[in-house]
Amino acid sequence: MSEINISKLVDGTRLRPFHLWLTFWCLLAMMSDGFDLLNASIAGPQLIKEWGISKAQLGPVFSASLVGFLVGAPIFGYIGDRFGRRVAIISSLMVVGVTTLACAWASNVPELLVLRFLSGLGLGGVLPNVIALNAEFAPTRIRATMLVVMSMGISLGGSIPGIVGATLMPSYGWPIIFIVGGVAPLVVGFCLIFTIPDSIKFLVLRGGNDAAVGRLARRLDPSLVVTPATRFVLDDAEGSGKTKGSPVALFRNGWAPVTILVWAMFVCNLMANTLLNAWLPQIVQLLGHTTEQSSYAGTLYQLGGAAGGLFIGIMIDRVGLKVLVPIFALAVVVVALAGTPGLSVGTLLAMCFACGCVVTGMQNGINSGAGLIYPTSLRANGVGYALGIGRVGAVVGPLLGSLVASAALPPQNFFYVTAVGPFLCVIVVTLLLRQLRITRAAQAAS
Repeated sequence: MSEINISKLVDGTRLRPFHLWLTFWCLLAMMSDGFDLLNASIAGPQLIKEWGISKAQLGPVFSASLVGFLVGAPIFGYIGDRFGRRVAIISSLMVVGVTTLACAWASNVPELLVLRFLSGLGLGGVLPNVIALNAEFAPTRIRATMLVVMSMGISLGGSIPGIVGATLMPSYGWPIIFIVGGVAPLVVGFCLIFTIPDSIKFLVLRGGNDAAVGRLARRLDPSLVVTPATRFVLDDAEGSGKTKGSPVALFRNGWAPVTILVWAMFVCNLMANTLLNAWLPQIVQLLGHTTEQSSYAGTLYQLGGAAGGLFIGIMIDRVGLKVLVPIFALAVVVVALAGTPGLSVGTLLAMCFACGCVVTGMQNGINSGAGLIYPTSLRANGVGYALGIGRVGAVVGPLLGSLVASAALPPQNFFYVTAVGPFLCVIVVTLLLRQLRITRAAQAAS
């Protein structure tokens, strides 16, 4: 009887057309997710005008999808670890599509609030399962880079609602944002039924799927000889037994301190990221610059996030997760220097780009990093809960900005407060890497 170690096969395989095919479809899924995270903010001004409501009344609608994300990420992470990444991705896209499409026919704020919460449930399910699926097919040497590319799909998708709003809303009104945002995930989700497989490592771990595993193994290495008698195994570090997707498993067998530290890392960085996302254009205006220059600042911040995330992914592949500590330390310095009084507009815009590199870029980096921390049996659930709990930071960040604004402090203080997030991450990640070594050593010895 022949035996094939799937962990070693995946880790050492070359980049195949199969990987590019999987990346293409998963990137479309992530772009659909990113579009729907931001579409309500684009429709907001017209909704305020047509419904005769205030910005304050519409405010909870913007937060509803974030709250839904917090709930949906762990729910669909559980589904991904229990029933498969493919099922979780497709079902979450369908939830997003149906509920977002229904937003086009909402007639008041309460209806829109409920629908945005429901769409947030689905939005929270795409990212952790796409990360888990790709982590379980990608070769070791480029794994983090591929996962960062997946995360960048959120930013790419988030850039589209503004284009749709500028080109179609003048003719078709605010519902068109939700129609496009609903149809896109439905179409992508339907296509994924026929285009993506489930994770090969998940299938081995679950058992009873040797024929499917054999077909996928040959897509990773066409030279493999697979017979009905071939036995498929994983490295011990990948986990053992049938996957149940229970969140309790994140706190068993030495994973509890790792899980808590991963959550803390996500909370601290998302706090900094959302503070700048929400307040950066206004900060630039408070510093005496024009509305146009403040728009450039926001755009450069997002572009910096894409560039920085790609660089961080490459560095994780080359150096490992330990690279997160010096980059978080660099983020403290860069963000604090952005608050230097009297910067010229050119220097300030350059600093906004640099802030995006080390803050949003780090968010893309730790999204991929979380996919590398947990074993196969815990991966989707672990990433899902990290993203969900991390939304606490996403809520706190803008509130901290409001406190700075209400205290009438100098605008530079926004940057100083933001720098607290990566400073805390330096401490948290240092502890996390130490604990991860202890946990993995204990797992290997048991």
